[in-house]
Amino acid sequence: MLPNQSQLCQIEDWLVTLRKHRNYALRERIDGFEFNNKDNESSIIYVYGSYCEIESRIEFGSCCPLTCPVLKHGVVPQNLRLAIKESKVKDKETKEVIKTVVKWDSASGIQMKVTTQLRKSLLHFAIVDSDVLQRNIANLDTAFSNFFKLGRGYPQFIIRLDSFEYKPGRVILRHIRKNYATAYLPGIGDVKFHNSRDLSLIQDLRTCTVKREGGNWYISMLVDIAEVLPSVKPLEECKSIVGIDIGINKLVALSDGRFQENKRTTTNARTARRLSMRQRAISRKQKGSKNRIKAIKRLAKQKHRLAQYRDGHGWQVANVVVKTADVVARENLRIKNMVKRAKPKHDGKGGYKRNGALLKTGLNRVILDAGWGDIFNKIAWLALKAGKPVISVPAKHSSQECPKCGHIDKANREGEKFLCIVCQHTEHADTKASRTIARRVGLVFPKKQKTLRADCAKVTPSRYQSLRVETGNHAYGVAGVQLSLFDLAQYQSPDSRISKRYGRNS
Repeated sequence: MLPNQSQLCQIEDWLVTLRKHRNYALRERIDGFEFNNKDNESSIIYVYGSYCEIESRIEFGSCCPLTCPVLKHGVVPQNLRLAIKESKVKDKETKEVIKTVVKWDSASGIQMKVTTQLRKSLLHFAIVDSDVLQRNIANLDTAFSNFFKLGRGYPQFIIRLDSFEYKPGRVILRHIRKNYATAYLPGIGDVKFHNSRDLSLIQDLRTCTVKREGGNWYISMLVDIAEVLPSVKPLEECKSIVGIDIGINKLVALSDGRFQENKRTTTNARTARRLSMRQRAISRKQKGSKNRIKAIKRLAKQKHRLAQYRDGHGWQVANVVVKTADVVARENLRIKNMVKRAKPKHDGKGGYKRNGALLKTGLNRVILDAGWGDIFNKIAWLALKAGKPVISVPAKHSSQECPKCGHIDKANREGEKFLCIVCQHTEHADTKASRTIARRVGLVFPKKQKTLRADCAKVTPSRYQSLRVETGNHAYGVAGVQLSLFDLAQYQSPDSRISKRYGRNS
């Protein structure tokens, strides 16, 4: 996105106001969470006290547990009329209003009403679009819902806000050209942005997000298009399968003998040294000074470039994997558990034994830098666009099992070398693991197949077993390299080309 100087200043002022607005709303909810329904001597004073009207059964406040509701993040406004919510009950057949129910509104509903009142009295709230303020409260409400329902972390105060959202239908596309387009943002005006995709197929614009990353501005739109994703191809029609083994030395090892290099985006010696130097430069600057702000911006720009580089390489790797065969088999890894820190070992004397925490920390850093989960998401998304199934199989002993005799032993593998201690079968360890993963899918292949070369895992299955097909996942929050969102044909590999290359009958 390319805003002009006046628009840039206005957007930055919006972000400051939205940050204060969110922190104020969070503080109000924290007070309600900590002090409501508790007998304490707090400084919180409700204007008219807490009571319940017997006739209307309207509950004001949340102090008396007998007459008032238990609100986990309740909010009591100064004007109690803002806390009342009326809902009409209609008959299912006649659609006529039967009765009107008056009840205490939710925390987000009350704060949205209070925000509307603030826009009438405060100028810095009035200049911000009303929908942007409402979405700011809705995002905070989502964070609280994740805390209470999904067990995620309690919402925290933020010192910097880098994004805001518009509701569906507010943003309008104008002047669509080949390389750029113009979008009308309410309250800001027409903003030009680079057009990396074909916007002519868009039928409707939904939620629009404006965000700042590494000193650059981006606009992200949720759109409705006429294109329909192809249905996943049945396994009976699939003619080839590829297994992938993900690792560190080799990022991805394919069952046909190829490898995809691990770029080590942030863990190579040069980049890691540069990151540590710039982080150290920030710590040496005085807090609140302009030099500290400049140092933070330099570090943010470098991290943004590295994130773009990693993201682009991940799309390239996923594209190679999906185009290789009709079915993709991968390991079912629990990456979150794999990157946990080493557990401490007590020596029974009040101290701790050596547990290899330093080595485990380095391994965790390299795994997170490789982005295994992001690559799996990209593979699932591209396979979904191509109509190809992605199947996850158990990864236990995939690198230690001998494909010839089936013997499982840790001594079979040494680095990238695989040598079975029983039958002396030797092979590249990562390639063998990827072929083991492809075999665990459950496809049984014909024994006599003379037209395939030895270093290729593309074979034609003769029968199928019950499989668990992985659902497609979207790769969200992607910046940098953009892939085509609408061209579905470029990810499909024609069966005629595969049959011609390997001499199979279609």
